[in-house]
Amino acid sequence: MILPKLALVAVTATAMVGSAVSSATAAAPGPVFGAFVGVCGDTHADFAAVSRVSSVAAWGETDVKADSNMPGVSVTGQLARSTTVDKTGLVLSAWHGTKGAVQISDCTIHVAKADLDRLRGDASAWLGFQPQDSSAKRAAFRFTEADGAHKAVTPAEFDAAAAGGGLEILTVSGDANGTVLDLMTIKK
Repeated sequence: MILPKLALVAVTATAMVGSAVSSATAAAPGPVFGAFVGVCGDTHADFAAVSRVSSVAAWGETDVKADSNMPGVSVTGQLARSTTVDKTGLVLSAWHGTKGAVQISDCTIHVAKADLDRLRGDASAWLGFQPQDSSAKRAAFRFTEADGAHKAVTPAEFDAAAAGGGLEILTVSGDANGTVLDLMTIKK
């Protein structure tokens, strides 16, 4: 009678491992979000780092202009590049500027197809939390780095985050024309 119990334990353990592997595979970000993380997320939208990474990661020049229109901000650098990932066209635009003593960097990827739900899910998985603001066409995540991990911040914590490692705002928005991933970093 012990043998059937051991077999049941082995089958249960195998099913649990299979389920964990399946969950890990399902949670892996898609290639489009992976491209976003590689050029915008891992660099924290730092303009010099975005420029360097996109140069070596096969992002080519494009005629698209970087959208750097933010009232009161003096833009000191901008770039626009494009690539194709998983048969999907991506356009990168990035800029850096200042507003008084505040440094603002922005890194945006325009995705040529509408994949909002997948990219919103990828963003939640990457950050480890759900968006603070969400609607059918937009999700916004506000966070900072703490001990090497993303930490969601509340409005009361915005100033402290900006004065520390930086306040980061990731917005995922979309419509029938495509999806936009935008990461802005604000540092005091």
